Amino acid sequence: MQSPSTGVENTFSRAWTLLTSNWIIVVPGLIIGVIVGIVDYLVTPHTDAGGVVGGMASAGAGLLVVIVNIIGEIVALCYVTGMAGAAWMKGKTELADGTVAFQRDAGNTLIAMIALFIVFVIAAILLIPTLTISIWLAIYFTIYTFASAIVGERPGFTALAESFRIATKRVGPTLIIVVIIGVIAIVGGILGGILSIVPFLGPIVAAVITEVVLAYITLVIVGEYLALREVSGIPPSP
Repeated sequence: MQSPSTGVENTFSRAWTLLTSNWIIVVPGLIIGVIVGIVDYLVTPHTDAGGVVGGMASAGAGLLVVIVNIIGEIVALCYVTGMAGAAWMKGKTELADGTVAFQRDAGNTLIAMIALFIVFVIAAILLIPTLTISIWLAIYFTIYTFASAIVGERPGFTALAESFRIATKRVGPTLIIVVIIGVIAIVGGILGGILSIVPFLGPIVAAVITEVVLAYITLVIVGEYLALREVSGIPPSP
């Protein structure tokens, strides 16, 4: 596992090494994305029935789509983050590590999602008065939440609190992580957007690139979480 003294720059290089030797981390996100996309398509009405019945059907379909997407997000987060944690701790990972994380931490992840939703709603309300600073602060202080909930096995709101404590104690490393990850996400999003307009293969390649970027970002966050948690004096979960 990464030593806390190796620095942020080594977290990024080590995360890339772990990703290139554990490409299977990308697989869960791709599979879940395809499944959720198929389910969304099947339950979404493709004709306008009109009237009260049609409106109720559309509302019901919309609710089902939201539920399916939340479930898919929980499964993907547990698998990818759990596998990232195993990669940092063992050097290798497999789908079984993601299965264990999902069985163990799905509840923690759901509550953490609720906690983050509350935080970002508040940040959105304060968006204009703070000149968008509230959103950046929310990202900064919550960046380790899912790593804490899944790798650290913390209950949802406790995971959010732990992320806040680490970010408060380790301002420099966390700020660097947030800035660099933001740049990576923007570049990856632009590249994926360009490729998505290419017929047939474009959307497939764009989806793969998106999952590779997400897997790499997850590895970086988990690696830094493990390192900063140690130097911040926060004990691991029992």
